[in-house]
Amino acid sequence: MEILLTGGTGTLGSALARAWVTAGHRVTTLVRPGSDRRRLASVAGQLIWLQAEGDELVAAVRDHPATVLVHTACSYGRRGESPAELFQANLGLGVSLLQGLLARPKTARASFLYTGTVLAPEVSLYALTKQQFSTWSQRLATLHSQQLQCIELRMQHFYGPGDDEGKFSSHVLRRCRQQTPALALTACTQRRDFIHIDDTVSAIETVLQRRGELSASDAVDVGSGDAPPLRHFVETAHRLLGSRTRLDFGALPMRSHEPPLCQADTRRLLDWGWRPRHCLVTGLQATIDADVAEPAAVSGSTSLQERPPCN
Repeated sequence: MEILLTGGTGTLGSALARAWVTAGHRVTTLVRPGSDRRRLASVAGQLIWLQAEGDELVAAVRDHPATVLVHTACSYGRRGESPAELFQANLGLGVSLLQGLLARPKTARASFLYTGTVLAPEVSLYALTKQQFSTWSQRLATLHSQQLQCIELRMQHFYGPGDDEGKFSSHVLRRCRQQTPALALTACTQRRDFIHIDDTVSAIETVLQRRGELSASDAVDVGSGDAPPLRHFVETAHRLLGSRTRLDFGALPMRSHEPPLCQADTRRLLDWGWRPRHCLVTGLQATIDADVAEPAAVSGSTSLQERPPCN
């Protein structure tokens, strides 16, 4: 299969690229000049690299032979990005990609899979721009259903080795591993669906293989289907690391519009035969082991024989 991928240097995109190259797919990854490509070092020679922006990007997508475009590039706003930068990363870039697909000759329908969010628009500018892009993609797929299929991957909280340090899961693991005297947290009563990166990749691959059964504008939840309280995630990570860090629950206020529950509806994936390999305990343990045993952290995989039992 010929796949065009954005966000290939990120945690999710690089994991997808490595898996697809290993499976024998031909993968072109769209990158910005100066992007850190270390996560792709193991497969760099097997990838096709594409650099294009603006009008050149639209033309590059138009002329690319791939009928599958997987769009994982986004900005969470964790590095002080301006509203204009968030808009361009989460809305403008995606619309340009869609424009390129729609500029192709009307001979074959392209499948456009993109990562969405389960957060409501009022939670953050990231959530707002992602929800706005979802509206755009749905509308364009409806208007051009013979030419374009748009599938939103409604992402829950994925985690794994070498993940971005600005994420909640990475922050907790790092602070507990460093034996920080105290870790200030909210009450952590909100329930969240955490899914290991290996299971995220296999879920997306399942959607990709089943895309022919989906409508022109569709959405699939990507998560474990389980949503324990955040406190359980923190305490499990703390226990597995043998950390002496004091967990100061309630020291921080909950952010505005924080949803009490985020949980994937995995019935569709389960009907297609997908099953998560990791529970929270085995996923966290695999992450801890890989992050300690660098450079194995890049692979993000642990054999079943090496995993502790779930409890």
